[in-house]
Amino acid sequence: MIFTEEPRYTFYPDVNGNLSLPESERLSVEIIRPTGFQSKEMKSVVSSREYYKDDQPLDENGNSRAVGKFKKITTEVKINAEYILRSCVGKIENLEVQNGDEVRKIRNGAELAECRAYGIGELIDAICVEVASDKVTDSKKKNIA
Repeated sequence: MIFTEEPRYTFYPDVNGNLSLPESERLSVEIIRPTGFQSKEMKSVVSSREYYKDDQPLDENGNSRAVGKFKKITTEVKINAEYILRSCVGKIENLEVQNGDEVRKIRNGAELAECRAYGIGELIDAICVEVASDKVTDSKKKNIA
């Protein structure tokens, strides 16, 4: 069995019309693919079940009864965005943040993790989805080949 490996590649997030900009002006993010070990640190899953009172096959007197169904099942997936930004994002091109008259460049994942700009959440979400993805898309296949 052979798996495809691509340790680093450039990702162009589809946020705020980024993909419609000229290529030289597009926001680009260098993705550093996580190792198998790092993948475990990126997300956690917590599941819980809530039962009806009569969820056991025997009542308190030991008599058989029909078991009630689940009342509620919840699953929560938590993405560790800070870990992803600091460990799996390299160089960032064409991203600036303005604070009054001051404009500063965001050059890497660590700087993005510390950014307080409005609207940055959509970008961080897109990066986290990309890093956590374990599928080789058609566009990635073209870049690898």
